[in-house]
Amino acid sequence: MTTLVIGFGNLLRGDDGVGLTIAQTLADNPPPDCQVIVRHQLTPELADAIANATLVVFVDAAADAAPGVVVIRQIRESAKSPTGLGHASDPPGLLGLARRLYGRAPEAFLIGVGAGSFAMGEGLSDMVTAALPEAIAAVRKLVARDSGGEDPSTGTGTP
Repeated sequence: MTTLVIGFGNLLRGDDGVGLTIAQTLADNPPPDCQVIVRHQLTPELADAIANATLVVFVDAAADAAPGVVVIRQIRESAKSPTGLGHASDPPGLLGLARRLYGRAPEAFLIGVGAGSFAMGEGLSDMVTAALPEAIAAVRKLVARDSGGEDPSTGTGTP
């Protein structure tokens, strides 16, 4: 079992492409024992990979955070089945689907980067671009903690 990083969003909607950008950067130089998936949409087919992971880190734009602010939230599974396509298949629903189909839902986190604009157009805003190193470091820290490295909440080794 490995850690799974899933970055998702839309490169044609401004800052909504941040999850894809971060995931692609990580895919080019993945952490040890880590699988990186770059997706435009979260779909039910991801439940198999999620069930086989020790940790899942979702990466996306955050509409509820100030532009450029990196937020880390633990995700709990939901009994609600994912429906439709796109963001309608959300991380909690996919975790719940993994449990229902495969009997297992791993620990999961969402790393969000506050978006300034979801307007049509390519490219990230300056504030979101400036937050990329911090967001990538946050993903790497969670992955390292899962493999026995640092604890992301304390900066110390896991007990």
